[in-house]
Amino acid sequence: MGHTIAVWKTLEDLLIELRKQDVQIPANIIEDLRAARSMIELSYSEGVHEEAITKAEAYTATVEAYLIGQAQEVFESNIVDKWLKRLKEANLQIDKETDLVEGRFVVGVPRDQKWIRIETDGKMPEEYVLKLAGKWNLTVNKQADGRLMVYGQLGDVKAFVKQVAAKTTLDT
Repeated sequence: MGHTIAVWKTLEDLLIELRKQDVQIPANIIEDLRAARSMIELSYSEGVHEEAITKAEAYTATVEAYLIGQAQEVFESNIVDKWLKRLKEANLQIDKETDLVEGRFVVGVPRDQKWIRIETDGKMPEEYVLKLAGKWNLTVNKQADGRLMVYGQLGDVKAFVKQVAAKTTLDT
Protein backbone atom coordinates (compact mmCIF):
# COMPACT_ATOMS: atom_id res chain seq x y z
CA MET A 1 0.00 0.00 0.00
CA GLY A 2 2.93 2.35 0.68
CA HIS A 3 3.90 2.39 -2.96
CA THR A 4 0.42 3.55 -3.97
CA ILE A 5 0.69 6.85 -2.06
CA ALA A 6 4.27 7.31 -3.30
CA VAL A 7 3.12 6.90 -6.91
CA TRP A 8 0.23 9.28 -6.26
CA LYS A 9 2.57 11.95 -4.85
CA THR A 10 4.96 11.55 -7.79
CA LEU A 11 2.10 11.95 -10.26
CA GLU A 12 0.89 15.03 -8.40
CA ASP A 13 4.40 16.52 -8.64
CA LEU A 14 4.53 15.76 -12.37
CA LEU A 15 1.12 17.35 -12.89
CA ILE A 16 2.35 20.50 -11.12
CA GLU A 17 5.47 20.61 -13.31
CA LEU A 18 3.38 20.24 -16.45
CA ARG A 19 1.08 23.04 -15.34
CA LYS A 20 4.16 25.26 -14.84
CA GLN A 21 4.84 24.63 -18.54
CA ASP A 22 1.28 25.83 -19.33
CA VAL A 23 0.05 22.34 -20.22
CA GLN A 24 -3.73 22.18 -19.88
CA ILE A 25 -4.71 19.07 -17.95
CA PRO A 26 -8.23 17.74 -18.69
CA ALA A 27 -10.69 17.71 -15.81
CA ASN A 28 -11.12 13.92 -16.01
CA ILE A 29 -7.39 13.39 -15.36
CA ILE A 30 -7.49 15.69 -12.33
CA GLU A 31 -10.62 13.92 -11.08
CA ASP A 32 -8.96 10.52 -11.53
CA LEU A 33 -6.00 11.72 -9.47
CA ARG A 34 -8.39 12.93 -6.77
CA ALA A 35 -10.33 9.67 -6.89
CA ALA A 36 -7.08 7.73 -6.48
CA ARG A 37 -6.32 9.81 -3.40
CA SER A 38 -9.76 9.07 -1.96
CA MET A 39 -9.33 5.34 -2.57
CA ILE A 40 -5.91 5.44 -0.89
CA GLU A 41 -7.39 7.21 2.13
CA LEU A 42 -10.21 4.68 2.23
CA SER A 43 -7.69 1.84 2.11
CA TYR A 44 -6.14 3.09 5.37
CA SER A 45 -9.43 2.46 7.16
CA GLU A 46 -9.84 -0.65 9.22
CA GLY A 47 -11.55 -3.48 7.41
CA VAL A 48 -10.91 -2.26 3.86
CA HIS A 49 -9.15 -4.81 1.72
CA GLU A 50 -7.59 -4.83 -1.70
CA GLU A 51 -10.57 -3.38 -3.58
CA ALA A 52 -9.77 0.24 -2.67
CA ILE A 53 -6.10 -0.20 -3.55
CA THR A 54 -7.01 -1.88 -6.84
CA LYS A 55 -9.23 1.06 -7.76
CA ALA A 56 -6.52 3.54 -6.70
CA GLU A 57 -3.98 1.75 -8.88
CA ALA A 58 -6.38 1.80 -11.85
CA TYR A 59 -6.88 5.55 -11.44
CA THR A 60 -3.14 6.23 -11.07
CA ALA A 61 -2.38 4.09 -14.16
CA THR A 62 -4.73 6.24 -16.24
CA VAL A 63 -3.23 9.44 -14.88
CA GLU A 64 0.33 8.16 -15.34
CA ALA A 65 -0.26 7.23 -18.98
CA TYR A 66 -1.66 10.65 -19.78
CA LEU A 67 0.93 12.69 -17.84
CA ILE A 68 3.92 10.77 -19.24
CA GLY A 69 2.57 11.31 -22.74
CA GLN A 70 2.29 15.04 -22.08
CA ALA A 71 5.75 15.11 -20.49
CA GLN A 72 7.23 13.53 -23.63
CA GLU A 73 5.78 16.37 -25.69
CA VAL A 74 6.98 19.15 -23.35
CA PHE A 75 10.24 18.00 -21.75
CA GLU A 76 13.52 16.74 -23.13
CA SER A 77 13.98 12.97 -23.04
CA ASN A 78 16.44 13.07 -20.11
CA ILE A 79 13.84 14.88 -17.96
CA VAL A 80 11.15 12.37 -18.94
CA ASP A 81 13.58 9.58 -18.03
CA LYS A 82 14.04 11.15 -14.58
CA TRP A 83 10.25 11.18 -14.07
CA LEU A 84 10.00 7.56 -15.19
CA LYS A 85 12.77 6.65 -12.76
CA ARG A 86 10.93 8.46 -9.92
CA LEU A 87 7.75 6.54 -10.77
CA LYS A 88 9.65 3.25 -10.85
CA GLU A 89 11.21 3.99 -7.44
CA ALA A 90 7.79 4.95 -6.07
CA ASN A 91 6.36 1.64 -7.29
CA LEU A 92 9.14 -0.25 -5.52
CA GLN A 93 8.62 1.37 -2.13
CA ILE A 94 7.83 -1.10 0.60
CA ASP A 95 4.61 -1.09 2.54
CA LYS A 96 4.92 1.33 5.44
CA GLU A 97 2.80 3.68 7.50
CA THR A 98 2.51 6.88 5.47
CA ASP A 99 0.95 10.11 6.61
CA LEU A 100 -1.27 11.60 3.97
CA VAL A 101 -0.60 15.22 3.17
CA GLU A 102 -2.76 17.46 5.32
CA GLY A 103 -4.20 20.80 4.35
CA ARG A 104 -5.36 20.12 0.81
CA PHE A 105 -7.59 22.96 -0.26
CA VAL A 106 -10.88 21.78 -1.72
CA VAL A 107 -13.37 24.34 -2.93
CA GLY A 108 -16.42 24.45 -0.68
CA VAL A 109 -14.87 22.59 2.25
CA PRO A 110 -13.88 24.69 5.29
CA ARG A 111 -10.16 24.46 6.02
CA ASP A 112 -10.70 22.98 9.48
CA GLN A 113 -12.67 20.03 8.11
CA LYS A 114 -11.66 16.78 6.44
CA TRP A 115 -13.26 15.30 3.35
CA ILE A 116 -13.64 12.21 1.21
CA ARG A 117 -15.18 11.61 -2.20
CA ILE A 118 -17.52 8.67 -2.64
CA GLU A 119 -18.60 7.03 -5.88
CA THR A 120 -22.12 5.71 -5.54
CA ASP A 121 -23.30 2.58 -7.31
CA GLY A 122 -25.52 -0.43 -6.74
CA LYS A 123 -23.45 -1.58 -3.75
CA MET A 124 -23.29 1.91 -2.25
CA PRO A 125 -26.47 3.81 -3.14
CA GLU A 126 -26.57 7.57 -2.76
CA GLU A 127 -29.43 7.35 -0.25
CA TYR A 128 -27.31 5.16 2.05
CA VAL A 129 -24.39 7.62 1.91
CA LEU A 130 -26.71 10.55 2.68
CA LYS A 131 -28.33 8.72 5.59
CA LEU A 132 -24.97 7.65 7.04
CA ALA A 133 -23.49 11.13 6.60
CA GLY A 134 -26.49 12.60 8.46
CA LYS A 135 -25.89 10.17 11.30
CA TRP A 136 -22.37 11.55 11.73
CA ASN A 137 -23.34 15.23 11.20
CA LEU A 138 -21.44 15.43 7.94
CA THR A 139 -22.19 17.64 4.96
CA VAL A 140 -22.64 16.09 1.51
CA ASN A 141 -22.27 17.90 -1.81
CA LYS A 142 -22.95 16.21 -5.13
CA GLN A 143 -20.24 16.95 -7.67
CA ALA A 144 -20.61 17.45 -11.40
CA ASP A 145 -19.25 13.96 -12.12
CA GLY A 146 -21.85 12.35 -9.83
CA ARG A 147 -19.48 11.64 -6.94
CA LEU A 148 -20.39 12.77 -3.45
CA MET A 149 -18.07 15.03 -1.44
CA VAL A 150 -18.58 14.20 2.24
CA TYR A 151 -16.93 16.47 4.79
CA GLY A 152 -16.93 17.42 8.44
CA GLN A 153 -14.88 17.05 11.61
CA LEU A 154 -12.04 14.51 11.51
CA GLY A 155 -13.54 12.09 14.05
CA ASP A 156 -16.89 12.07 12.29
CA VAL A 157 -15.30 11.50 8.87
CA LYS A 158 -13.25 8.60 10.27
CA ALA A 159 -16.35 7.00 11.81
CA PHE A 160 -18.21 7.48 8.52
CA VAL A 161 -15.37 5.87 6.53
CA LYS A 162 -15.28 2.89 8.91
CA GLN A 163 -19.00 2.29 8.40
CA VAL A 164 -18.71 2.67 4.63
CA ALA A 165 -15.77 0.27 4.66
CA ALA A 166 -17.72 -2.21 6.77
CA LYS A 167 -20.65 -2.08 4.33
CA THR A 168 -18.37 -2.57 1.32
CA THR A 169 -16.66 -5.48 3.03
CA LEU A 170 -19.97 -7.11 3.93
CA ASP A 171 -21.28 -6.68 0.38
CA THR A 172 -18.30 -8.38 -1.28
